[in-house]
Amino acid sequence: MKKHRYFIGVALIIATVLLMVTGCSSTDKEADLLDPDKPITVTVWHYYNGYIKEKFDTAVAEFNETVGMEKGIVIDAKSQADAEQLDIEVLNAANGSMGASLMPDIFAAYPESAFQVKNVKELVSLDEYFSEEELSEYREEFLEEGKIASDGKVYIMPVAKSTENLYVNKTLWDEFAEKNGFQPSDLQTWEGLVEVAEAYYKETGEGFFGINENVNYMIQSSVQLGGEMFDYSEDGTAEFALSKEIAKKIWQNYYVPYIKGHFVKTGRFSSDDVRTGTSIAYTGSTGGASYFPEEVTLDQGDVVPIEPMILPYPYFEDGKKYAVQRGAGMCIVKSDRAHEYASAEFLRWFTDTERNVNFAISTGYFPVKNEALKEEVLIEALESAEIASPAVKASIITTKEMLKDYSFYNSKPFEKSYEAKTILESHLIDRVRRDLELIKEREAEGQLREQIIESLSSDESFETWYSSLREQINKTIKK
Repeated sequence: MKKHRYFIGVALIIATVLLMVTGCSSTDKEADLLDPDKPITVTVWHYYNGYIKEKFDTAVAEFNETVGMEKGIVIDAKSQADAEQLDIEVLNAANGSMGASLMPDIFAAYPESAFQVKNVKELVSLDEYFSEEELSEYREEFLEEGKIASDGKVYIMPVAKSTENLYVNKTLWDEFAEKNGFQPSDLQTWEGLVEVAEAYYKETGEGFFGINENVNYMIQSSVQLGGEMFDYSEDGTAEFALSKEIAKKIWQNYYVPYIKGHFVKTGRFSSDDVRTGTSIAYTGSTGGASYFPEEVTLDQGDVVPIEPMILPYPYFEDGKKYAVQRGAGMCIVKSDRAHEYASAEFLRWFTDTERNVNFAISTGYFPVKNEALKEEVLIEALESAEIASPAVKASIITTKEMLKDYSFYNSKPFEKSYEAKTILESHLIDRVRRDLELIKEREAEGQLREQIIESLSSDESFETWYSSLREQINKTIKK
């Protein structure tokens, strides 16, 4: 009996010790590394500018004066002008280039740039400082984008996300649609949009629509139609995988309407074409909703006020509802446990539902947690936010609906993925511009426009373009 009590007593002691050990989490231990009387500084590099920078700076100040002061963390945030300059500065720091600044503790990054940095500088995977339960609070696609290595771990913390909408000059659309019997639902699909654009051109002689981000159209079209632009390998490389069948769909719904004049893009941003009345619609980022013009300046110099109509991103009739997900996340650089823990604490605080939804909505982006993406939460935040732009408000409402039945996608980074995407951005639009000039030249020589277009859009011309695209990308990514 005594022996039995002895074993029970020993078991209770062991159990108590185990509870004490397991009850002290890794974050509890790391919290002991911080001292409010001797705060450590966490440097953050980002690319925010203007109003977004003001909102981020306000959030940083709030953290420093509350949680940071309590725990001993000071956030020192610095803008690097724009995303391109940020990538350059971070890569220079990671490589220890001459004259480069010291590596920050946190930096904003898209998957391609984070992938490049990780090849030369170790990054912290989020599961080191966030529990599985905590990570499950974030929208799955947003976390998936941060899996930039073959180990399946998340290296990019999502902080604010964007997708693409279809932006329409409602003032001109209403007049045209009423006259021709069209409805906004006719713009749901790429095929419907092409049909509307043709009718608009026949009536006005003007282009109806432009695509702001060509690379997004190429990649999303491929996914919508059940394919992938690239076939990814575990060693960080990829193969070009766009099938000829899907490429033909892209050609028919992009190249052909452009050379016929039904689609149009005269400069870098399609919103500028709407501003000048060159077109009345375009696909573009929700993060750029504030750039949708509130008035149109016509050739005669007349200025006409317009209203926005923001619709979901188009999809193919026989395809699935996919739209791009964008918005740089935040990476934590491997350093010491104190700085890593402090960095994670700031990101945990910044992506808290209430705080993150207010930051995201006020800047035209979307928050990243499932709770924050609930309709009632977004509506409440939208009502309380001081948003002057009607296009931003309309974009948020439209994207809120897209969150219900769209999947959001971004292609994975790989060796030379940045270069490959650069080709996808320019390859087809460059051909469009070249062939539009060719049409003018041949018309001047007396050839009929319809015959020129028929020749340029033939199956043989498609085969030439597709082979050229495949050859150029393969040559680039296999170097």
